[in-house]
Amino acid sequence: MKGKGVRPDSIKKFDLFYLAAIAIGVAQALLNYDAMQTALAGGLSSTGLAGQAGIVLPIGLALGFGFSLFNWFLVSRLRQGWARWVLLVFVAWRVSSIPLAIGAGMGSLSITGMIAALLQMIALYFLFRPETRAWFARPAG
Repeated sequence: MKGKGVRPDSIKKFDLFYLAAIAIGVAQALLNYDAMQTALAGGLSSTGLAGQAGIVLPIGLALGFGFSLFNWFLVSRLRQGWARWVLLVFVAWRVSSIPLAIGAGMGSLSITGMIAALLQMIALYFLFRPETRAWFARPAG
C-alpha cells in the first residue's frame, strides 16, 4: 500500500465476495424465475395486477442488481465511505428476510439466498477492517 491509488487487500477481498454474491443472485433469479413470477402474480392478484408480474419482476430484478452494482462501484472504485453503511443496512435487511423466504416455502430460493447473504456478510467484514477505514479516510486519487 505505498501509493495513493493502491487498493488494500481488504477492498480486493470485498470485491471478490460481493461480486460473487451478485453472481449467485443472478443465478438464483434465473433458476427460480418462474417460481418468483408465480409468487409475485399471487401477491399482485389482490390488486388486480396479477397479469403485470411479467413486467414488474424483470424491472424489479434489474433495479435490484443495478443498485448492488452501483453501490459496489461507490465503495470499491469511488471510495465513498458512506456507501458501506448503505450496504450494511441492505445486507441486514436481506439477512432478516431469509426466514420469510423459508416460511413462504421457497426452499431453493432461500438456500441460494443464504449463500449470497453469507458472501455479502463476509464482504462487509472486509469493509470495516482498520486498513479499509484508513483507505476510506484518505483522499481519493
